[in-house]
Amino acid sequence: MHVPHVSILIPAYHERYFAEALASARTQEPPSIEILVADDSGGGAIRACVEAAADPRIRYMRNDPVRGFEGNFTFLLSEACGDFVKFLNDDDRLRPGCVARLAAALDADPRATLATSRRTVIDELGAPRADTPATAAISHATCTIEGLELGDLALVNSTNFIGEPTTAMFRRGDVVSEAGGLFTWHGKSYRCLADLSLWLRLLAKGRAFYCATPLSEYRVHAGQEQRAAHMGAGCITERLDLVRAARAEGFIAQPAQYRAALHRVDVLCTAWQARPGVPAEQRDTLRRLSTEIEGLELATH
Repeated sequence: MHVPHVSILIPAYHERYFAEALASARTQEPPSIEILVADDSGGGAIRACVEAAADPRIRYMRNDPVRGFEGNFTFLLSEACGDFVKFLNDDDRLRPGCVARLAAALDADPRATLATSRRTVIDELGAPRADTPATAAISHATCTIEGLELGDLALVNSTNFIGEPTTAMFRRGDVVSEAGGLFTWHGKSYRCLADLSLWLRLLAKGRAFYCATPLSEYRVHAGQEQRAAHMGAGCITERLDLVRAARAEGFIAQPAQYRAALHRVDVLCTAWQARPGVPAEQRDTLRRLSTEIEGLELATH
């Protein structure tokens, strides 16, 4: 039985964009790949698209019942056979050469536990959009960055510079899921910051390769759950949880770094409270969160 070098894993749900995501996976060459599709959608369009491709590298799995966000990612990882894992969100796209470039970097550096790159932002129609603070280049030259240093950068700024699940690649053997799933860390299941929680676990073990050339495309559209108003307070709460978990693993070890990370979460907390239309229960949650952060900051002096 041929064992693929890279597993491209597509947790499928959005029928509208899936064909583009799948096509971008099928163009990747070399190294040898497998493409796993776990279908959580309510219709038949994703299955039909896979069948029309007639590509022997694709393995399609229909989830019945649906596995949900974390469950689908966790299931795909358990089914992967490749040495390296490359998630591909069903609304994003890989650029030609993405898999080969990131796999070569991991092959060349045993100490690298994560390979990532710059990514570009596209809209609902696939047209380029302006960079966000998160997608701006963290280096104008391809380089290697120590894991704790890159993690600290993300935590102090409360910004995921590393990328969405589509952006990065890692060794399958470097990830051990906690009870609860792939995005559970220190007993907390992450949703808004699911990707960053995984990247930090990997960066705690080694260093990162960063390609300054964009290798993937991150789609921004109205159907993304993290953009929904009801997610606001929960997403900010996750930021504080992540700061705590990361510090326990050796990140933001200096008191000044820790205070800066806490302060950034508090700034976001205050800004969200000031937004029009935020429900009263969310405002209450955010006020309690600010009080908690104030106490943590005072304890570091």
